Amino acid sequence: MINIIDCTLREGMQARQCHFTTEQSCTLARKIASLNVDIIECGHPFISDDEEERVRAVVECTSTPVLAHARARKEDVEAVLRTGAQWIGLFASINKVSMATKFKGKTRQDLLAMFDSTIRYARSMGLKVRATIEDAGRTAVSDIVSMVSTAHAAGADRICFADSVGILLPDETFEVLSLLSHEFPDVVFEYHVHNDRGLALANTLAAIKAGVTWHSTSCNGIGERSGITDTFQLITLLTTRFEESRFNIENILALSELVETYSRIPLSPMHPIVGDNAFVHVARLHQLAMQEDENAYSIFPPELISGQVELTRYTPIHQQNLFLQPFEKSATELKYHRHGPGKRFVMLDKRLVDGSPYYFIARQFTEFEVDESAELGHVDTHIHNCDSVFLFLGDGEDYSGLEVEVDLSGKLRNLSSPASVFIPAGVPHSYRFLRGRGTYINFVNKGDYHDSLLEMPM
Repeated sequence: MINIIDCTLREGMQARQCHFTTEQSCTLARKIASLNVDIIECGHPFISDDEEERVRAVVECTSTPVLAHARARKEDVEAVLRTGAQWIGLFASINKVSMATKFKGKTRQDLLAMFDSTIRYARSMGLKVRATIEDAGRTAVSDIVSMVSTAHAAGADRICFADSVGILLPDETFEVLSLLSHEFPDVVFEYHVHNDRGLALANTLAAIKAGVTWHSTSCNGIGERSGITDTFQLITLLTTRFEESRFNIENILALSELVETYSRIPLSPMHPIVGDNAFVHVARLHQLAMQEDENAYSIFPPELISGQVELTRYTPIHQQNLFLQPFEKSATELKYHRHGPGKRFVMLDKRLVDGSPYYFIARQFTEFEVDESAELGHVDTHIHNCDSVFLFLGDGEDYSGLEVEVDLSGKLRNLSSPASVFIPAGVPHSYRFLRGRGTYINFVNKGDYHDSLLEMPM
């Protein structure tokens, strides 16, 4: 059986766009657990009090076992113990690059002894231990063997071969992992690979072929630099090609959207399985074939992941009129909105430009003060899966003359124009007109407003 340790909540935090809050981490942990993965990896508790608290919260909010990251040091082990995590991931390396940059002044024997003693200490404290050979792809086989021998003798429950820079080709991955599996038949191996060369999934399949049963992945493949093996790609492949039925792949599209929103790492429409174009067919011959049989150009039925086939394409941009005619439209066309004061004009959306990536409206306030009956405003709190912006411009000198109330994630702020509010993806928000005259502009980074709404999972 192939086992999955999902590393979204650790690897994601090593991407520069991403910083999961504790609340977001718990929401994601529950949804990741619903895929039926085996372990959730979450963070490095020693690095800060906030990170320790985040890991602790994830441990408490899910029944799926949690693994926390740690250097091969006693103080790191103690930080993991404070979180209540069941597993610890201890990592070390003895290749030339690591010894020259991270372990100056230490010999191989020093590092092996440190690895040994920390594993033994963690085990003595009741933790299950995954011992990771960091940057194994650039480590001599003899040194890998030394580290595996040391970790195994110290009682590690599982040993991870981490190709930390994605340097190996699939045949090289198969060769070294086959050798290790043969030399250490009693060791349970895990494989972790980065996607620097776009080979993460191919290398993971090579590792599976070599007999490795544990694999670390992340949702949407997020992680440091180019990320790691994509959870969704691997479990969908296992389900549809290798008849593995235990993963709940019907949940992945909603989870992919949530990860993209919280991580602030945008997906390419060409991203396999979960990208916007994954099941879109626009070549005329392909469309005709798909109308006869949806298997004609689909590798698997998209209904398995709650997706659907689409056969429409956008009108070529050079064939469209780009001098637009905005139109007045009540906000009642939008979910979470009522009519509201003043006039609302749609300046840009997919109705004005086919395939528009942006939604842009302007509302003109002509009343000096809101009617008492509209005290609660006309916009209920809602969340977008993309960034958006509020702009408030009064009719007075220097755009003064407009007062509004904005709610951003439960924090109320009264603003006087000119004012602007940046609303990150995933943040609950609303606004309310108070008094004055002027213009409100709303920009949403998606061409269809309803496609931008994030319906929060329970």
